Amino acid sequence: MEIKINNGIIKGLYEKGVYAFKGIPFAKPPVGNLRFKPPVPCEDWVGALDCTCYGLRPCQNPPPWCEDRAIAVYGEDCLNLNVWTPGTGGKKRPVVFNIFGGGHMEGSNSEIGSEGYNLAHGRDIVVVAPNYRVGALGYLYLGHLLGEEYAASGNSGLLDQVLALKWVKDNIGFFGGDPNRVTIIGQSAGGKSVANLMVTPEASGLFHGAVAMSGALQSITDIQTDKALTGNFLSAMGLQEKDASKLLSCPVRDILEAQEVANKIYFKAESYGPTADGIVVPLDIKAYILQGKLPKIPVLMGHTLEELNFPPEAGAEDIGLEALADKFRWKFGDNGAYIMELYKKARLTKSYPEAYGSIATEYTYVQAYMQTAELFINQGLPVWLYRWDFRGGHIAHHSSDNEALFGRSNPLKLQREPGATRFLDHAFQDALLSFVEEGHPRGPDLPPWNPCARGELSRLLFDVPPGQEKLEKFSYDRNFPLQVFRLSG
Repeated sequence: MEIKINNGIIKGLYEKGVYAFKGIPFAKPPVGNLRFKPPVPCEDWVGALDCTCYGLRPCQNPPPWCEDRAIAVYGEDCLNLNVWTPGTGGKKRPVVFNIFGGGHMEGSNSEIGSEGYNLAHGRDIVVVAPNYRVGALGYLYLGHLLGEEYAASGNSGLLDQVLALKWVKDNIGFFGGDPNRVTIIGQSAGGKSVANLMVTPEASGLFHGAVAMSGALQSITDIQTDKALTGNFLSAMGLQEKDASKLLSCPVRDILEAQEVANKIYFKAESYGPTADGIVVPLDIKAYILQGKLPKIPVLMGHTLEELNFPPEAGAEDIGLEALADKFRWKFGDNGAYIMELYKKARLTKSYPEAYGSIATEYTYVQAYMQTAELFINQGLPVWLYRWDFRGGHIAHHSSDNEALFGRSNPLKLQREPGATRFLDHAFQDALLSFVEEGHPRGPDLPPWNPCARGELSRLLFDVPPGQEKLEKFSYDRNFPLQVFRLSG
């Protein structure tokens, strides 16, 4: 199937009940003198561009558990997106803009199990999945070393997402989508990206609903922290600050190898993310929100009960206080000392796996979820909250909700509690896609799900059976900052 979009003709295919167009370029390759710079819209092409296969994935060191790492192709020329649609004409369908997760250092728009037909098939919606630069190529702050041209380098990956949203606004009508009904959805780093776009002025007006799963505003770091992280990365590269320009032309493999070396000092999943640079992202995001500058759109937010808990079969052993203090410093930076004291108190009544899992979950995800939700609700946004509690004979681990959304739940859950797992998979997907279609989540298998307002707080608990829980107030540690990872220098 061929259709014409603004840049030219593209050729797609019909598969699994929907039309798929894969690897559509939306920006020039961010290579050469465009490395570490904001993305530039791609140029027009002549003839029909074959979009029947996925494009390159963002440069990264894929984790060992990546199912298709042996066949996936990675490269800097990765700024492409995929579109799945039930039909290209006659309608203006709501649009899902799905942002992949992976700690801002891994992932892509072509991961097995997250294909758009899992959402588009059977629903009258269009699904878009963009790539964005990850790791140092997407989020290494170089403005203080390389000058004004690179002042926004700490937000290259976020700007990739913004440009992809602009592409959607200009082109989604060719795919039967409505540019005025775009909902951004993401989980983990994707969920953080959703929240980050909420406080990115350049993204305002490009989306009309937001779903943040296991992600809030915790990954936006101040310039001081990013300068320290840049120093750590340069050391891993074997470079001094005066030699930072060598990053512009070095082999990309050197950058990926340096990320792993730098990871020995500070956890790479906390080392990469947007910079509060005052250019792309406001210097003070709380002040920005309190000034009433958030887009006035519906928001759905949630997390899982046991995000970072050890599964029962892990057999986690206590590593000792000294090693754990180092680990908390590695994961939370200067915030690690505070986390360590909390862990010691928890350890008085809990085993090592319980204490570590509860503290890591609470201070990596839950605290930021609560703080961000409170900020949004106090600005008058309709916000629906949830928590994924269903264990399914396993644990309610990180990604449980995203697996349900795409109908690919943990095989252990399908083996141990198949009926309940399929029931909740369907209920969760139905609720979120109803939010996309109608602006509020609902489903025949769920109790009434009400949005929060000042003084009226509740959330839906996804378990068997699902239930609504009233919250007296937002209970979180007000001594802990929204920015999870901080360095003083």
